[in-house]
Amino acid sequence: MNNSRSRRWYAVSLGILGIALVVVGVHVAPGWATSPDQIKVNRGTNIAATVSPDFASIVFDLQGVLWSLPIAGGTATPLTQPLLEPARPDYARRGGFVAFQAYSGGTFHIWKMDPDGRNVRQLTSGHPDDRDPRVSPDGSRIAYSSDNAAFGSNYVIRVVDVASGSSTTVASDTTFDAFEPTWSPDGRTIAFVNGTGATGTSIQAVPAAGGARTTLVTAPAPPPDPRAQRLNSPAYSPGGGKLAYVQFSINDSVNQSQLWVKDLAPGGATTRVGTSNDVFPFYPVWLSETELLYTADGKIEISTIGGGTTDVPFEATFPIMRDSYTRKKFDFDSADKRQVVGIVGPALSPDAKQVAFEALNQIWLMEIGKKPRPITADTYYKCDPAWSADGTKLAYSTDKSGIMKVYVYDVRTGRGDETPVTTFGGAQVSAAWSRDGSKLAFQDQNGATFYYDFNTKAVHAVGAPPANSTTLNLFAPSKPSWSFAGNTIAIGALKPYTRRFREGTSQILTVDVATGALTYNPTGSATGEGQYMSLGTRGEDGPVYSPDGTAMALVMESNLWIRPVDRDSGKPTGTATRINTEVTDAPTWSGDSQQLLYLSNGKLRLIARSGGNPRDVELDLTWKPDQPSSGRTVIHAGRLWDGRGPDELTNVDLIVKGNRIDSIQPHRDSVHDTAGNVIDASKQTVIPGLWESHTHEYIEGKFYGDRLGRLWMTYGVTTLNSVGDPAYRAVETRESFASGDRVGPRYFATGEAIDGERVFYNFMRPTTSAAQLERELSRGKALGYDMLKTYVRLQHEWQLRAMHVAHQDMGVWVASHYMLPGLAFGMDGQTHVSATTRTGFAYTRSTGGISYSDMRDLFRLSGMFDISTTFSPVLYSDEPTMVNDVRLTTLNVPWDQTLLVAKSKAATLNPQAGRDALQKEEDTVAYIQQNGGTMLAGTDSPLDNVATALHLNLRAQVLLGHLPPWRALQSATKLPAETFSVSKDLGTIEPGKLADFVFLTDDPLDDIRNATHVASVMKNGRLYTVKDLMAPFATPAATQSSFGRFISAPRHRSAEQWWHDPEQMIEDEHK
Repeated sequence: MNNSRSRRWYAVSLGILGIALVVVGVHVAPGWATSPDQIKVNRGTNIAATVSPDFASIVFDLQGVLWSLPIAGGTATPLTQPLLEPARPDYARRGGFVAFQAYSGGTFHIWKMDPDGRNVRQLTSGHPDDRDPRVSPDGSRIAYSSDNAAFGSNYVIRVVDVASGSSTTVASDTTFDAFEPTWSPDGRTIAFVNGTGATGTSIQAVPAAGGARTTLVTAPAPPPDPRAQRLNSPAYSPGGGKLAYVQFSINDSVNQSQLWVKDLAPGGATTRVGTSNDVFPFYPVWLSETELLYTADGKIEISTIGGGTTDVPFEATFPIMRDSYTRKKFDFDSADKRQVVGIVGPALSPDAKQVAFEALNQIWLMEIGKKPRPITADTYYKCDPAWSADGTKLAYSTDKSGIMKVYVYDVRTGRGDETPVTTFGGAQVSAAWSRDGSKLAFQDQNGATFYYDFNTKAVHAVGAPPANSTTLNLFAPSKPSWSFAGNTIAIGALKPYTRRFREGTSQILTVDVATGALTYNPTGSATGEGQYMSLGTRGEDGPVYSPDGTAMALVMESNLWIRPVDRDSGKPTGTATRINTEVTDAPTWSGDSQQLLYLSNGKLRLIARSGGNPRDVELDLTWKPDQPSSGRTVIHAGRLWDGRGPDELTNVDLIVKGNRIDSIQPHRDSVHDTAGNVIDASKQTVIPGLWESHTHEYIEGKFYGDRLGRLWMTYGVTTLNSVGDPAYRAVETRESFASGDRVGPRYFATGEAIDGERVFYNFMRPTTSAAQLERELSRGKALGYDMLKTYVRLQHEWQLRAMHVAHQDMGVWVASHYMLPGLAFGMDGQTHVSATTRTGFAYTRSTGGISYSDMRDLFRLSGMFDISTTFSPVLYSDEPTMVNDVRLTTLNVPWDQTLLVAKSKAATLNPQAGRDALQKEEDTVAYIQQNGGTMLAGTDSPLDNVATALHLNLRAQVLLGHLPPWRALQSATKLPAETFSVSKDLGTIEPGKLADFVFLTDDPLDDIRNATHVASVMKNGRLYTVKDLMAPFATPAATQSSFGRFISAPRHRSAEQWWHDPEQMIEDEHK
């Protein structure tokens, strides 16, 4: 990276925002400069406030900026700039400063500043996340919570000395998390929230010097969901005899967050303060023994215990800059040949003379220096080629028998098996041979690893299972790799830091095959900086044992590293060494362990084990888009909704030439006489093809196989928009769908979202330096990403750089989980109304599920789009039979179909569960849509149910948001096409546009539920009937998954880790 150029660009961009860069690495701003575009707000979502010792002024956090405000209210003055990312301010009673947490630099730490925003100073440092600061009464110390950068641990309470910076732990527990500390008025006691993860079940107190705990408050007994009752943010009264706190509960299926005060005298009463049911989960401030200032309902409020409530009015102004850039051009008409870039899982043969790989929906075999040849030829999905150690066999997975199973191809004879190695279980992917060829490991859809023994014909589970399971189900693990001795299997696996926040690092898990014992090995080294490093992805990026058993290859920081290994145990023994400096993915070894093959920005490369200059492995393989003939097709439509507004046309002829619409005319029988092809839709309604604007196909794509694209199309989806997937798999999908080698919608692809040092998903890129960030961006440019996603832990300064490269160098849009500061410096969109954030709360939706006018107005006025991903099964209760549709029973994978039916039954039994939360989201969606903003329909599928979740989203907009059906449908047709700058080709039915249509048996403008009544779809001028789409999986054998017996791994105490419990690792609900 050209650091001087980068620094100059940062300075220019920040200058536009009126931000003064005083010291490199510390961003201090007396305020924001005037901008031509400004948005004023007088409400805030998840505000946190603190009050000066003289009760004259308030410092509060609004949208990731600290502001000052007279306590009587008025105009708020910004004290900090957004890239500092401060939160949870606390005014010192003495010492004249404000403490806060900030994420600047990529980790949460405790900071302080003068009350006017000057003299910003960082007090804690390193790899730990330090949060929730509270200043001691004398101003000399700050209590805070920390994870101590200890993997698999709990949050503890620490105290830092303001003068010296030294810190000590005062409360910790091996079972529970301790967080959100507060001081007693005399400074002798620290109270804090105690619980599991972010669910505070009690408030406890400990002497400030450490010692025995006492329990002050216990949360009410929870209903079946333990997350339905939790406590937050305690605060002692001035005399120390009372404790205020926030209590969240779900009552009658309604989220409620209330402020309570407990009298700490024996038998003392607990009293509710104020009437708000949406109190924000931050520390209240005692103004007297009977009066508290807190934040709720989008406001700063002051309530008297047993009395009334007054508001502290404020107005804050946000400068807004929209980034101008030239959008990427898409050629939808060309049939010219193009070089294949979507090369997935390349595997070097043991003799280093051949490469096997997945591309264009086939498995290919290439003798280096010659053209590759396909060893498969059907339209079923295939993946994960793996060589046997003797080079005579290739294992790979395909769903040609209905479910993804492992098959073996004999390289010597050129013949492949017609039956899988074993029919056991559900999906089988990620095959890996033992060195002696007697065993073949694979993984299923639950993240469990097994191996098949060719000698005994038995299937064995790998890894000791936890107490509540029969298998070790890891969260999105990497491919397995066998050690030299065959006694150990290595897997890339997530090891989180704590339950409170889900992220950790992708580490090397070594599993003793015989005993089931599990050992998590920090990826780079056992100690030092290397212990905080992460595998590039948990996919094809290692660990991969060398055949000689002395090392393993792995990708870190998007470079290739080699780490020494004990040959007998298979465990890493030393520090990893970087052997190249170019972008690296998917390494595999030669049989003599002296060479490695890998991918670098779309090219195959070979490098010596010792490093040096890599060389290209040329790939002579091209593809061309599938284009229909230039002949004319006449579609007689009984009704046609063109997507532009509320009106429909009736009894018209829609004339298509090739892949584009030629004209729309009143119906005439004579036109049909001269047409090359006629489609009679006279009793149907034709609408534009639907967009699914938020997908991650390869969260489960390998397990779905060929079913996935077909299932989307049977529900009218003709365009998919990926917002994060394994890069080469995404490009392979784009090329396979476009070439017709696999059936699926039009696909806009992107690679892994760029994340920070800590990660959760297997396909997020952990990024730890500015130099690495440039490598991640270069991959996006080389592979032709159609958008760029930045993820939860990427610091905002690097997000700004990513946005600049995506806009100016790639011409593509950028989105994240954050509205601000991205909205202020030109980010295109946010991918949820709210979702996982690094703060543990969202600035776009409260705990009670409400998005206040700050969020709504910033979206509707700024030009930034949002995507509603409701994650709500509520509306299955309105049509329980929806989940029994033949399209689902045929094309949904059996395990997800079982879960979908169970989800529908639960919604039907309790139709009010979650309806309040869904109603609040739809209120926000409708407001933004009706007031000039852009809200798109998306689902995050396959995290949510494929296809049906999109239709529930559309139904919710109509049934709960009270939008007319046509406007809801626009969120999945016209609006995404406009938002993603392809509206001249897609989104509406108009002459000159691409022929992407849905043929419906009933009119969705009469009833939005009719949008699921799909008879056929047309994509790029080609017609696909629902029957045709289902045909490959229509036989009973293809719709079932066989489960058989297996030999369990022995139980072992090393398996008893909370992150091995699937319930602990469920994706949060994006609320």
